[in-house]
Amino acid sequence: MDPLVASLRQMLDQLHDDIYRAVDPLGDEAINWAHPHLSNTIGILLRHIAGSERYWVVEVAGGRPVHRDRASEFVRERLVKAELLTGLRAAHAEVQEVLGGLGAADLASEVEIDFRGARRRVTRGWAVLQAVQHTAYHLGQIRLFARMATAG
Repeated sequence: MDPLVASLRQMLDQLHDDIYRAVDPLGDEAINWAHPHLSNTIGILLRHIAGSERYWVVEVAGGRPVHRDRASEFVRERLVKAELLTGLRAAHAEVQEVLGGLGAADLASEVEIDFRGARRRVTRGWAVLQAVQHTAYHLGQIRLFARMATAG
């Protein structure tokens, strides 16, 4: 396997391990806890991470349509931790499978995407890095929300 791809896979593995560690002690109440001035919950973030990683890695980098409905990831409803983790694990497995089939030349090849309201060309490697940094960002939020949900 290409060393860069292997490194990206390892980074996503580590991020997912950190997510599972952060939510392991939490129950459904904490997963659904919302700060009064914010709209996201840990559950929403878990669902969003799965959708985002599938989009950036499976669809953009891997070329397999996933038919993402991003808006549905943010619907406020009572979520069940076990179901969210099952979905996140399934998305992660699909992402790792796609990454396992990519090499350096694939990462350097360009694709055209809609991003932040504009059409632009990016490399497939950029898309994978987008997934990594996005998951890391939301991991930080999950850790903070977990502390807030279980404080006092």
